[in-house]
Amino acid sequence: MGAYISGGIGCAAYIAILSAIYKKNLKPGLAVLGNISIGGAIERSLNFADKVTLLSENGAKTVLVPMENLNELTSLPQSILGKTDVPFYGNSQTLLQKSILSE
Repeated sequence: MGAYISGGIGCAAYIAILSAIYKKNLKPGLAVLGNISIGGAIERSLNFADKVTLLSENGAKTVLVPMENLNELTSLPQSILGKTDVPFYGNSQTLLQKSILSE
């Protein structure tokens, strides 16, 4: 079984690059799941519940998740939802807006 190679960039790397270019601070405790394809489409995150749980247990306060994972929200333990915000994004503009620290 071969590894899945995405034809895009990780959304976390995308946000890191843009925040550096525009000199914008990211929210503290931010984690980002998903990829952006070469064409700009947002790709769902595999193993959604496991990743959000792991990130939350290691201090993430906000985990941004692709809209494609919305139907999996019920698979998250309530204890995770109680301590970690899990907003969804459907495009790169929304991703950037939800990542940047409000000024």
